[in-house]
Amino acid sequence: MLPASPWARMILALNTLGLAGYAIWLVFRATTIFYTQEGVLYLLPGLPFFFVYVYLLGRDTESAPPEKGAEHGEGG
Repeated sequence: MLPASPWARMILALNTLGLAGYAIWLVFRATTIFYTQEGVLYLLPGLPFFFVYVYLLGRDTESAPPEKGAEHGEGG
């Protein structure tokens, strides 16, 4: 589900462009990823893009059903 806020949509679009640009750079510039142990350092800058996606797309808590026993204050 897409976020309703225009700011969130703009951040989502910029994040998508950044991830696409990073992936293109990774394909054409980083040729040693799978041949050296230091290749994992080329993959680390891509992690924040996924954290932004999880934050923006996973914020919909209103439509989630309440947990069983949550209305009585029970733990579970």
